[in-house]
This record gives sequence, structure tokens and C-alpha cells, in this order.
Amino acid sequence: MKQLFACLLLVLLAACGRGPDVDIVRVDVAAQLEEAMPGQGIEIVSLVRRGSQRDSDAPQGETRRVVYFDTELKLDRDIDFGAWNSPGISALVSALGAGPRGISGVTSGGNRAGDLIQVRGTALYRQEGDQWTLVAPAGYKPPTPAAGLSGDQTDGPGATLAAIRSALDAFPLDTSPEQNRIIQDELMMARQNIEARLARNAKGYAIAAGAEHGQYLRVARALFPLDSRVVPLITRGSEENLELLRAGTVSLALSQGDAAQDAYEGAGVFAGHGPHAALRSLGSLYPEPMHVLVAADSGLASLAELRGKRVAIGEAGAASRTTALRVLQAHGLELDDIEPLELSIGDAFTALKQGRADALMQVIGTPADDVRELLVGTPLRLLPLSDEAAARLVDEHDGYFKYTIARGTYPGQARNIPTIATAALLLTDTTLSDAEIDALTRHVFESGRDYPRKGSAQGALISPATSAVGLSVPLHPAAARALEELAAASGK
Repeated sequence: MKQLFACLLLVLLAACGRGPDVDIVRVDVAAQLEEAMPGQGIEIVSLVRRGSQRDSDAPQGETRRVVYFDTELKLDRDIDFGAWNSPGISALVSALGAGPRGISGVTSGGNRAGDLIQVRGTALYRQEGDQWTLVAPAGYKPPTPAAGLSGDQTDGPGATLAAIRSALDAFPLDTSPEQNRIIQDELMMARQNIEARLARNAKGYAIAAGAEHGQYLRVARALFPLDSRVVPLITRGSEENLELLRAGTVSLALSQGDAAQDAYEGAGVFAGHGPHAALRSLGSLYPEPMHVLVAADSGLASLAELRGKRVAIGEAGAASRTTALRVLQAHGLELDDIEPLELSIGDAFTALKQGRADALMQVIGTPADDVRELLVGTPLRLLPLSDEAAARLVDEHDGYFKYTIARGTYPGQARNIPTIATAALLLTDTTLSDAEIDALTRHVFESGRDYPRKGSAQGALISPATSAVGLSVPLHPAAARALEELAAASGK
């Protein structure tokens, strides 16, 4: 009897160690959905628990587990998850802790009552005695990219890669930061040129996208899968993309709308190049709002109160940094009025989490994975922009428009946050024919696409109905005709 009791106790302890059971998870998921999208009529048809693992980032002394689950949702009414200025796809992703390719069944142009949506979700729980309490949807952490080059070293490209390795190994270990930057720039340029030439050789197109694991690269890969004729390139983002397009290295590029306007007019960082008069857009894809994050207990209530504070504004040369400086100026602050931290987005989030930054400013589409992950373990708040500053920015720059980060977009976000946004634009110049532009535009904007399933939650926001919002450079005539016909066909 004692042995039987001991075995039962061990079984109970093991079950407790695995985290909450499926019934608890189902109740919590339903509550999260209702909080994020109240009254939308989203029914949980099924939920299957797929296991759990220990949370390695748990605070000292706490036991936490990340629970993985699959759920199928049924819509009781028509819902357009791609509507701008509403929770939509952002709330769905954040409420269920879904990562890229974690949601399928959300279609561009809107979903109908009766549609089924499948989600691979996560939830973070904290153990309190023999109970498990939901902390938050767990969010998504991108995998660490593999380091180093690969390839056959016997001949052809492999031999070339081996020669490059030998050249790099010849540098002393104390190579200066400037030399490292030169090496990095040259390797990046070589990679871009190789991929672009291979794409053209195959009678396809190269598109300048963005950083590895970034939103631009994800949306480019969702728009143009491996079997398409468009090859996405890894870049540093908007400003570099515009340079590559102007140089003729690529035929297509993704960019923030404000950066595209600067390039078109020859303003800002592009002043030394003159106007890029041939720049044309195929349409606005999705909004990229300005996020201003501060510690929840900081006492800061407005951007004007950032005077004298340590503010992560982005790296030099980043389009988001340019936007951040304009937003600060609209609130009466110059660069000398703050302690600027010119950090990459990853380093900026780390600095805010560790208390080495008082605020972080970043232009990024919602839901931003880095923001979601940070909010799970760090008490933070989003600061609103003042109405006067937002109006001034919109009046002065065609690339900006007023925007609201809707409540429920992020875990624990209980109220709407007024801000400004710029649109992510798909750009070209005079390289492609009208027929090519027409085909590309229809491919990107036609209804019925399931872009979240292909890896981009932001892709769900692509629609002919919003293709002119925040448009800061002229629309290509062939794209304009295609978008008009697509809008007429969808009835929107």
C-alpha cells in the first residue's frame, strides 16, 4: 500500500511539473480571446495540449512553464482581421502567443462566418503552490541563425568561399571596428550582387527586403515563395533598400513610406543624391506605427517628459531613427535635449529591459515579436503621441498618418494608444514593363491570400482598400489600374 501511495504521489508531482492541464489552458485561452477581441464571436472548436517546457527566463525563485497547444477557432460572424486601426490579426497573434506560420485560415479581404482558423499557440504559466496561473501568452522567439559560411571547398564556389575564409583568417584578432565594418559591408554587397544577378539570370526579379528574422524579409518571403520568380534579399532595411533600387541592383524594394518620400524628393539622408524621380510605388502594404516604450513604473506620461532621459532611437542610418528624431522634434525636443542611445533594435530592447534605457522608440508593424516578448517578462507601457504633435507630423510629411495601436494588440494593453504611422511600401522604378507591374500588383493584392500561414502576420493587412493609405510617392500607372480593378471586384 505504501508503495502504491508513493507511486501515485510521484505521478501527481510529475503531472504538476508538466504545468496546467488542457481544461485550464482552454479556459484561459477563451478569456484571452474575449479580452483581446471582445464580442467578436470567436468560438473554440477544439484545443489540444502539445506539451510544455521550463521557462529558462523565469525570475529567480519562480517556477514557470511554457505550454504549447493547437486550437481550432470558428467565426460566428464576418471578421476582417486585416482592417487597419483595429485589433484584428495583431490581437489574435498576441492573445494566443502564436509565432510566424502559427496561424492559418486568415485570408486577405476578410473572413466569413463559419470559417475555421487553426492556431499553434503558446501560453506562459507560473506555479503558485499546487496551482498554475497564466502569466501571459508566451510570444515568439526567433531561432538563432547559424553562423559561418558553408559550401563545397574543392572547386567552383566552394573554392572561392575557402579563399575568402583564408583572407579573413589572415586578419589579426584585434581587427578594428572600422575594419570589421568594411569586411561586413563588402561581404553583404557581394551576397546581394550574387543573388540579384542569379535572379535576373533566371528571368526573375530581386527584391531588397530586410534583416534576417525581420518583418520585411518575412513579408517578402510570404508574398514571393521559393517557387516564384522574385528573390528576397537580406539587407539592413529601408534606406539601404532604396539605395539598391536606385543603383539598379534590384527591381523591387520594401521601404517605410517616409524614407521613400525622402528618396523621391532627394531630402534627408538622400539629399546628397538628388531626387529619385523615377521612384514609383505598387501600393501600401501595411501600417508601421511608432512605438514608444517606457517602464511601467517610470512615471513618464508623455514624450515631452523624455527631456534629459536615455532614449534608444535606433542605429545611425536606420529609417526608424530618422522618424524617431522627427517625432521628438514635434514634441519640442532636439537631439541635444536627450541622451541618445544609437542601438540596434535587439540591443535597444535589452537595454530597456535591464534599465539602461529610459525609453525606446521604434517604427515597426504590429504585432512586433520583440515587443510581445519584452512585455511578457518586463512591466512596460506604450506612450501616446500628443494630438498636436501628430497633426504637425501628418501636415508636414505625406509619409505619415494618424494611427491607433488598438487595445489588445499586445498582452496586457488595456487601452488604445494614439500615435503616427508610416506605410510599408512596395517600390520599383522604370525597370519593369507595365505587364510585369500589373502581374506583380495582382499577385500581391488579390483577395483570399493566407499570408499568416506563409509566415507574415502583417501580410493579413494587405488589401486594395488600403493600398493608397500613407502613399508618399507616385503610384505606378499599371499598378493603379490593377488596384482599381481589384477593388471593384472585391466590392470595397
